[in-house]
Amino acid sequence: MDLQVIILQMIQLFLVIALGYGLLKIKILDVEFNKRLTSLLLSVTTPALIVSSVLSTTLEKDISKITFVFIVGVIIFIVLPILGFIIVKIMKVPTHQQGLYIFMTMFSNIGFMGFPVMKSIFGNEAVFLTAIFNMLFNLLVFTVGIVFMNYHSTEKIKMNARQLLSPGVISSLIALLIYLTEIQVPDVIASTITMVGDITTPIAMMLIGSTLATIPLKEVFNEIRVYPFTILKQIIIPIIAYPVLSFFIQDPLILGVSLIMIAMPVGNIAVLFATEYQKDVALAAKTVFMTTLLSIITIPVIVALFLI
Repeated sequence: MDLQVIILQMIQLFLVIALGYGLLKIKILDVEFNKRLTSLLLSVTTPALIVSSVLSTTLEKDISKITFVFIVGVIIFIVLPILGFIIVKIMKVPTHQQGLYIFMTMFSNIGFMGFPVMKSIFGNEAVFLTAIFNMLFNLLVFTVGIVFMNYHSTEKIKMNARQLLSPGVISSLIALLIYLTEIQVPDVIASTITMVGDITTPIAMMLIGSTLATIPLKEVFNEIRVYPFTILKQIIIPIIAYPVLSFFIQDPLILGVSLIMIAMPVGNIAVLFATEYQKDVALAAKTVFMTTLLSIITIPVIVALFLI
């Protein structure tokens, strides 16, 4: 793993984010088009990227490894909200914002940013492992995530079981089936799936940039608690996590994917859920902005410190 290559790849991702930011400012992109891009990413290109990861992977079939990754993911998703509870107490977060902060601690940007970054740093094998984490993410965000988002709320919580069967979950299950059964997919189909999946990275990064462009810069920097939360989320938690993860995880690829997943910025879904459940949408958007910008620096630093 070459640090210079990783830094260059992160700079490339940042430049595409900047491009998306500029395209919205000059009105080539707009909010409505962003919604369609989001649907394209979640329903078509990211599922294709997940499936293509097993079509070109060099990972040998190892059920015990998949089970281990799943268990690691479960443990991480148990520990993160506990840390979220600690953070809201340390930062003395107002009661009405506590659930949102716990949600943002738990659910990082795996879908839009996680897959492209993992592929850039570790290759296709990491995309498949990330898909396992993403399956857990989807199962938890529409169940536990809704509970946390409504923490301290007296309103009745609504859950839709159909949301659990998102294209991301379905494609992850298909990828797992291909991996375990070693099904031979015809070359023309495999290359088509790979071609579609490969456009995920530029579109996702452009979408992140154009989404950030909708937030007035002056408003981003007036939310005092966002600063310590961003430092805790992007720097302190990954640093604490590394020695714990490295004690239990011997496989360098699983260790790397697990650590970088924790180091990802707050997921865009925080804004969507805050809107849906009438929470502090502005706070969610500002935190996504700050953590995403800082991650462009912190992720290469974490790779340099712990994974090379």
